[in-house]
Amino acid sequence: MKANRKFVEGREAVSAVIGVILMVAITVAIAAVVYIYVSGLMTGTPTATPSVALTADPSGENCTITLGSPTQTSIKWDDVNWTLVNVTDGKDITANLSISGPGTTTLSGGQVISIKKDDFGLKSGNVYRFTLIYKKTGGIMGSVTWTQP
Repeated sequence: MKANRKFVEGREAVSAVIGVILMVAITVAIAAVVYIYVSGLMTGTPTATPSVALTADPSGENCTITLGSPTQTSIKWDDVNWTLVNVTDGKDITANLSISGPGTTTLSGGQVISIKKDDFGLKSGNVYRFTLIYKKTGGIMGSVTWTQP
């Protein structure tokens, strides 16, 4: 008995309650790190915003915008928003677009977007900017600015 008492009496130690609390805290911290690591691996790669070249051809009171080849294939028009801004007046213009060209359900090179004066109120001498926005990322796919003749 005396041998055991000398061992216990001669040293100080952390109480059992504090020891348990420390072990639980370390376990929770390790579990949180593992969860963050695993959830980061499972989400996959983030979607990048595709890009497309736009060319404006204003003539008379209308304008046609021709699309170049997009950097990604199979982009649906449902995944794309567009804006048309009268830069001169600072006003957004909203109306339906007329899209023609190869396949009108997916975005592809060679498609033509028609902007007509009757639908959009294009004015001679005003500057306009047309922008395509990818809904999945909110990023700008392409933009073109022109002055209406």
